[in-house]
Amino acid sequence: MKSHLFAIAAVIALAACATSESPETDTAPVGKRPAGQEHVPLLAWRAFGTEPFWNVRVDGDTLLFTTPEDQSGRTFSGTHALQPDGGVHYQGKESSTVFSLDIAKGECSDGMSDNVYELTAEFRVGDMDYKGCAEAAK
Repeated sequence: MKSHLFAIAAVIALAACATSESPETDTAPVGKRPAGQEHVPLLAWRAFGTEPFWNVRVDGDTLLFTTPEDQSGRTFSGTHALQPDGGVHYQGKESSTVFSLDIAKGECSDGMSDNVYELTAEFRVGDMDYKGCAEAAK
């Protein structure tokens, strides 16, 4: 019995020390994916800002835009393009409303806390422009 426990402990210790062989990527965070797609970028983001308060949750090519006045939000579907600098650009049109979201590398503070983010965000919906910060969704 003790030898089985020792063997299990050794396997767990080795697994904890193992390193991933995933390639370095600056395009998007890599998350859980189906077998064979482990290195496909995970396109899940949170873009947000203050004055006025706004939030965009991105999952793949679907964006959910919310504000304090519209907490149920508006859903947009579009397309994305990864940028050479590691950012991502989304664009699309819902009904007659055109939208775009640009997430780029750059230091950003939300203006309300001491948090500093590594990504900036610019969201345009219709004729309204919103600027703020972004991070990989958690």
